[in-house]
Amino acid sequence: MFEDVGFTVATGEARASAPDGFVLEPDEAKQLLKKLLGIRARQLKMKDAVADLCGITAPSKDPSTLAAHVALVGDGAGKLGAYSYGGGHVDLQLAYLNELIQRIEAALGMTKSSDHQQTDLLSSVSPQEKTK
Repeated sequence: MFEDVGFTVATGEARASAPDGFVLEPDEAKQLLKKLLGIRARQLKMKDAVADLCGITAPSKDPSTLAAHVALVGDGAGKLGAYSYGGGHVDLQLAYLNELIQRIEAALGMTKSSDHQQTDLLSSVSPQEKTK
């Protein structure tokens, strides 16, 4: 879904030189990630609810009840009902959220590894080389 959109986590002047796409401060990215994980958890609950709804059976066998049942859950032979279409939309939303979460996590990972590299580099500098 995001094949041509980049996600970068940067601070200060690094934001100006970041590639095109979304550029977030580390704290912004962490807050967004937390919210997205909460939304994904709710979507997963919704997916379970859709599965339950699609598994209901008609309460009786009269023609009008069966027609209403088919309209809601489908006929089991390829004709989808309203709940099935809703389930498809939940699946699309989950795919979107999963990819967005993965990209933000990857961008945060790059920032974390860069921070570790800078810390290691600074710790290897002797006290005489450090400026005040």
